[in-house]
Amino acid sequence: MPIIVMKFGGSCLNDKDSFNKILNITNIYEKVKKVYVVSALTGITDLLLKTANMLEKDKDTDNNIALIEKRHIDIIEQIFTEDSEHYIKARDWIDDRLSELEDTFADIKEFGLEPYYKDFVLSFGEILSTYILDQFLLSNEIDSVYIPANRLIITNDEFNNAYPLYDLTNSRIKRMLVPLLENPNKNTIVCLTGFIGRNKIGYITTLGRGGSDYTATIIARALYDIGNDKNIRVILWKNVDGLLAINPKFVPNSSLIKNLDYNEAKHIASFGAKILHPKCLEAIEKDKIPLEIRNFEKPLEKSFTQISEITDKEHIKGISAVEFVTIITIISGSMVDIPGVLAKIFRVMSKNRISVSLVAQSSSEISTSFIISELDSERAIAALKSSKFFSEFFKIKWEHVSVINITGLKILETRTKVEIFNALDKKNIQVKAISQSHDELNLSIVIERAKLEDAIKIIHDDLYKEFEGPN
Repeated sequence: MPIIVMKFGGSCLNDKDSFNKILNITNIYEKVKKVYVVSALTGITDLLLKTANMLEKDKDTDNNIALIEKRHIDIIEQIFTEDSEHYIKARDWIDDRLSELEDTFADIKEFGLEPYYKDFVLSFGEILSTYILDQFLLSNEIDSVYIPANRLIITNDEFNNAYPLYDLTNSRIKRMLVPLLENPNKNTIVCLTGFIGRNKIGYITTLGRGGSDYTATIIARALYDIGNDKNIRVILWKNVDGLLAINPKFVPNSSLIKNLDYNEAKHIASFGAKILHPKCLEAIEKDKIPLEIRNFEKPLEKSFTQISEITDKEHIKGISAVEFVTIITIISGSMVDIPGVLAKIFRVMSKNRISVSLVAQSSSEISTSFIISELDSERAIAALKSSKFFSEFFKIKWEHVSVINITGLKILETRTKVEIFNALDKKNIQVKAISQSHDELNLSIVIERAKLEDAIKIIHDDLYKEFEGPN
């Protein structure tokens, strides 16, 4: 029987109507084995982090815990009959977990917010919401089992951005999850907490941004690697139809991207699309496990985004933008024959934990430009100026800009590049830097930030025939 790993985000858990929609989806996919990966209720993870960082005033801490409790109790009172078995179990679960959370806050106040404390606190959002969904399914006579993901997913020690150790994870999933899914006498739904894992010595870790989506793809990969059934796919239930070719704030009637391969999807996810994090695809690309992004409000909708081996090479897949970045340019005429300038730049950025997203360099190394987040710009410039090598021999310039990324194998064609630059010329838009590696399917163009919207619109208008159509 096919297996579908479905992820339900916080926007799928808002009220009784949302839970009934999950029930409807459960019925739609009745004839498949299912794993439900669940996020925290909307806003709860942020509230947990805020509370952990501000424990000086007991009154504020108590108010925040009371707010967390109220959010979950409100849901429980909507979806369960009062004093029923599942109502009582869910309320008791909330009470017990929040008591545990209070004890943890007391420890943090005494010992400080160590990385392992931070991840432990952040895990409570998923632990609360997933158990509630499990009890909701049971109350509707659907066989369900709650499993916290830290019993299955073993990670490295990188708190707040952990990476799965697949051999250890596969071993646990083979022992604890596969028997539930391959039992021919039961169609059990496994309700699994998103976002969290544990390291080898037992500390809870979290998977960082896109963590619940990542959980879903980690589980799918493990089931493919060790299970008997290779007919596995992932569905991410979102509040949108899928990935759009262009952010609708720039082009309101932007078309839906129906099919992408894994490389195309990673580029679009990396450059501005907030619907999906590229690391989620790392887990499933090797085994070519398909992933669908579907609209939670329209579960029977036939138009959605599928990421798989299937793609149309004849179309531009999308235009995305990174709006708030800074381009730093390092110039020297006296260091032409000195190799390794780029290596020194990366060393300075790495030491200060600053990510570089685009590099453009003259062949002589006289001039090197690179892009970083605007939030990191002051630290980056200060770090370069404090470096004796760069402060003595180089001129350092910077400007706040935006980056347009055009994705699809179509941009490999010289004619397509000509059309893009002709379009920009019509609006007198100057390209400050450009990046495209050999055989790459993404073209990155750095422009003045004030011209971003005009640039995206004119490229779309002039190349609209190159985009995937509505059919």
